[in-house]
Amino acid sequence: MKARIAVLLAIVTGTAAFAATAPAAPAKSSAASAGNCVVVASSNKDFSTLVSLVKQAGLVKTLSGKGPFTIMAPTNAAFAKLKRTAPDTYTAVTTDKALLTKVLTYHVIPKRVPAVAAFAVAKVRGSVKTVQGESIKFSLRERIGLDDLFLNGNARVIAPNVRCSNGIIHGINNVLVPPSIA
Repeated sequence: MKARIAVLLAIVTGTAAFAATAPAAPAKSSAASAGNCVVVASSNKDFSTLVSLVKQAGLVKTLSGKGPFTIMAPTNAAFAKLKRTAPDTYTAVTTDKALLTKVLTYHVIPKRVPAVAAFAVAKVRGSVKTVQGESIKFSLRERIGLDDLFLNGNARVIAPNVRCSNGIIHGINNVLVPPSIA
């Protein structure tokens, strides 16, 4: 009986010692602790071109505001692709503040649209109005047995549901150009 108690005591003591020396579990990330959309995008190197252009357009204060916003955020690769495939458009957009503002605000939806809601809109081939005033068309395309979410038929959502305190960012692989200036 004493042997069993000694083994049990050793197990309990060893477990307590292990628990005391184990690293603490990381804190759960919440939208409130993530920072606003500009802060979150600034902390991701894949969005550095977008953040630079948001600053150039004078939209930092707006996109840091209360929101909620959903930002369809082109990655650096998306901007590089636009520069490579449509250099005149890229130059026009990046050198004309009014045009840049139109293009960037076309990437912003004035409400929180998580991926599940975006998929629901895409299933009925619906669209959502942007801050710029025109709408983005949502659609689904099957790829390797899964549905991918597309915007205006050519921009694929590649990083959905990046949470921010004032909204959501969905990383996309192409720059969206409003139909009125395309």
